[in-house]
Amino acid sequence: MDVEVAFTGIAVSGIAAAQAFYDRFFGRRPDIVASDAEVMWRLTDSAWLYVLVDHARAGSCLVTMAVEDLDAALAELGVRSVAAEQVEEMDAGRKATLRDPDGNTLAIIEVFERR
Repeated sequence: MDVEVAFTGIAVSGIAAAQAFYDRFFGRRPDIVASDAEVMWRLTDSAWLYVLVDHARAGSCLVTMAVEDLDAALAELGVRSVAAEQVEEMDAGRKATLRDPDGNTLAIIEVFERR
C-alpha cells in the first residue's frame, strides 16, 4: 500500500477552546475550516492534522510529531504560551509531552541519528 497523504484526527469537546490552543501550538490559524465543528492544519505536503468535535472521544487522542531540534521547537512554543508537561530522554532521542484543553496528548520527538 502506497499512502500519499495522512490525516491525523484529534477529538475535542468544543471547537473554540481547541482551535485557540492549536492556533497557538502551530503559530497560525487553520488552513481549512471544514465546518463549525472541524478545522485542519497542513503540517507537511503529505500530512494534515484535523480537530473535530466528538464528545465521546474527546481527550483520548495521541499524536506524535517529529522535529529536527526539540529545544528550538519548545522555545518557539514557549513564546506562544504553550509548555511541555515533561521532556524525557530515550534511547533513540528525546520526547516532550503536552496536552490540549481536553487532555489529548501531543508528543514532540527528536530522533537521534543512528550511531
